[in-house]
Amino acid sequence: MTPGIGWVVWRDESYLPKHLIFELHYLGGKELSFTLNFSRPGAQVIVQYYNLIHLGFAGYREIMENCLANARLLSKSLEATGWYICLSDIHRPAAPANGSKFAAGATEVKKTIKDTISTAADTPSANDSGETSANYIAGLPVVSFRFTDEFQREFPHVKQETVSLLLRARQWIIPNYALPPSEEATEILRVVVRESMSFDLLDRLVTDIVQVTSTLMENDEVDLSILHKQKKGPARKEKNEKKEESSGEMIRKGAKRMTEGIHRSVC
Repeated sequence: MTPGIGWVVWRDESYLPKHLIFELHYLGGKELSFTLNFSRPGAQVIVQYYNLIHLGFAGYREIMENCLANARLLSKSLEATGWYICLSDIHRPAAPANGSKFAAGATEVKKTIKDTISTAADTPSANDSGETSANYIAGLPVVSFRFTDEFQREFPHVKQETVSLLLRARQWIIPNYALPPSEEATEILRVVVRESMSFDLLDRLVTDIVQVTSTLMENDEVDLSILHKQKKGPARKEKNEKKEESSGEMIRKGAKRMTEGIHRSVC
């Protein structure tokens, strides 16, 4: 059985009936999308039924243990920088434990993270060592984190929103948004660790977060020029200088950006 699919294409956005546009307020932003619902195929139900039979309880448990192990490693690596603190507690032991002081320098940070990841790579799996998620505070494989208070005092010009923007340029979608109304003063970055998150991919993510944060720390003014500097090499800087000025002028004049169109997919 194959899923059915169809398309409706409008010549221009102005021809699209407004009542078909759905507004979704998600992760601190507004997404616009539209869809036409008809009878749905049953392929998804069949695939899920197959997974339940093929994997069983033991299979799903192994998947979740692997996701949680990766989420714990990501959490510990972020806190090892001294720049971030995790609001999620899945990496904290179920029993109280003594805290540790993390290095603050960029060189020490990279070394600490490297040691953390190398240790994890040499450590037997959860099944071999006998350690499972039951040894830690219960939770989902979701890592929410923010700048530490010390980091914000030392680098007040660095914003978490800019970290999210620069990571998006590196193909990472890590949203930054405020907590619910009672805690709206706190903004967090969030990573959902999926089954497809391999160890190499996790290593790359931590490296990119550290590099992006270091770049922002080294700049006094945070603007889109930092994003342009990371996306192109020095040899192309002069060649694209005029083009950048033209794009900046369009933004200042209020021109509609592609990211604001209704074609955007919800992440």
